[in-house]
Amino acid sequence: MKTINAICLIDDDPITIFSVKKLIEVTRITENVISFNNGIEALKHYRNENNTIFPELILLDLNMPIIDGWEFIDNFSKLEISKTTYIYILTSSINPEDVNKVKEYNNKYPFSIKHLIKPVTKDKLSSLSFHLEPEEKK
Repeated sequence: MKTINAICLIDDDPITIFSVKKLIEVTRITENVISFNNGIEALKHYRNENNTIFPELILLDLNMPIIDGWEFIDNFSKLEISKTTYIYILTSSINPEDVNKVKEYNNKYPFSIKHLIKPVTKDKLSSLSFHLEPEEKK
C-alpha cells in the first residue's frame, strides 16, 4: 500500500473526525494527519508560509458552517499547491447534482476531486491510496 505524505480532514462532526483518524491509524496510510472543524481553519493553516507540507489527500465534508466544502475548494485553489493533491468529498448524498458538481470541480481545478460516500470504512480508506497516482489533467 502506498504511504501518503499527509492527510487533511475537514469536517464539523467530531465523531467523523475521531472515527476517520482511527481508521487512518489502523490502515497506516500516513503518519501525518491534521484535522479542522471548518474550512476557514484549514485555509488559515495552509496560508501560513511556515507550513511547508501540503496534504496529498484532503477528506472534505460538504455541509459545514462558515463555509461549505465547495467554498473551501474555491479558496484552496488560490493557494500555491501541488497538483498532486487529491480531494475526496465526504458526503452521505447520492444526489446526481452533487455527483455532477464533483465532476465539474474536478475539471475546473488542477488537483483531483473525487466523491466518497459516508460512512468512511477501512476498505474505502485503504482503496484511496491505490488511486493516489498522478493522473493527467486537461
